[in-house]
Amino acid sequence: MPTGPLKGAVNRQILCSGVVPRGLIAMSDWKVLMNEGMQLEGSDTIAAFAKFRECIDAALNATQSSLNRNPAVGVAMESVYGALAAYAQQVMMELRAEDPGAGGVDHAFRSGQAYGVSCVLNHLFDSMRDPNADSLASLDEFSDQMHDEILETCKQVDLAMILLDAKGEYVDE
Repeated sequence: MPTGPLKGAVNRQILCSGVVPRGLIAMSDWKVLMNEGMQLEGSDTIAAFAKFRECIDAALNATQSSLNRNPAVGVAMESVYGALAAYAQQVMMELRAEDPGAGGVDHAFRSGQAYGVSCVLNHLFDSMRDPNADSLASLDEFSDQMHDEILETCKQVDLAMILLDAKGEYVDE
């Protein structure tokens, strides 16, 4: 895996080795798709975009398969979910502590930062279902509420972008 940021051609490497330890579900499909998308980035933006969408679907399918087969995966998913939710909340607390004026650059940056993490939770993680526990469903409700609060902040900023609600639908306002 790359040791530095994924910026520029110098650090652009094959993301995944494709080697899967024994006993784990092989998820090479998403790894191959990720590598193919990265190869397309410089030459065909539209094809890379489509390839990354395929990668998302393949990775989510592999994750759901793991959830279905192993209850311990649900515990790990819940922990990652918690870390991302706490990160989004930390960014919002930083925004409150800095108290920048609504519509300013700092306010827009923090709002966008929290919105991005919240979208990961609400548009990717929320699609996972743990057949062994209800914890992911409970977290879904929490993250929806958190996303709604972040959207209110984004509306104050009047971000010049299309916003999505907690379920991935376009916000009309």
